[in-house]
Amino acid sequence: MPFSLTGTFAVFPLLRFFINTLSLLGLVLAIGTVVDDAIVVVEAVTAKMEKGMPPKEATIAAMREVSGPIVATSLTLIAVFVPVAFMGGITGLLYKQFAITIAISVAISSINALTLSPALSAMLLRPPGETKSRLQPFYDRFNQAFQRVTGGYMNMTGLLTRRLTMSLIFLLGLTVIMGGLFSAVPGGFVPEEDQGYFLINVQLPDAASLQRTDAVTARIESLLEDIDGIESVTTVAGFSLLTASLAPNTAFFSFP
Repeated sequence: MPFSLTGTFAVFPLLRFFINTLSLLGLVLAIGTVVDDAIVVVEAVTAKMEKGMPPKEATIAAMREVSGPIVATSLTLIAVFVPVAFMGGITGLLYKQFAITIAISVAISSINALTLSPALSAMLLRPPGETKSRLQPFYDRFNQAFQRVTGGYMNMTGLLTRRLTMSLIFLLGLTVIMGGLFSAVPGGFVPEEDQGYFLINVQLPDAASLQRTDAVTARIESLLEDIDGIESVTTVAGFSLLTASLAPNTAFFSFP
């Protein structure tokens, strides 16, 4: 995981990307993705070693089985995120760095899983029971509890598989709940910009007085109030929304 994320940062200057909220959000989401490839390799090597194979031979045998799936899943994820970078408009600008960040981290993760992870597995992994730790009692209890949870989950899955009607009712209930949640959550990508508010900045000539600005804003207010769909108009005279500065020749309007 550090290898993949650090490699992603190294590619940023080549693409003229910056470390901002979007790129960091992409990296946070990528953390759960880039670690999967290495886990697959380690689990496959461990499974081979439990059958009595030495670490090196177990690594070679495991990579023959998992190399194809790792490449396939990585290409699938990249194919999902890369087209997002070609979207137009403000949505495309918001998604571009986010999507490319995840795609780069996934690509580096797959390369790591095909090269570094197998090498470390052959060097560091040992057959079960070869080494003992002082925390072995804790590990044993944890494994027992994990096996019980896994068994309960498999029993529930088997029950739903055998009883199709119960599964359909459960799926229908989840669909209704998701539909209610989607209707309650704002639909915009950036909710603060999706509330239906308009902001208008007004700037008169530099020599205009505040009285002249008030007269112009009053005329604009009268025009806005005649438009159907506008509930109210808020006017602030003497302040520029664009420069965030006080000036007698500026004003701005806010209305839903």
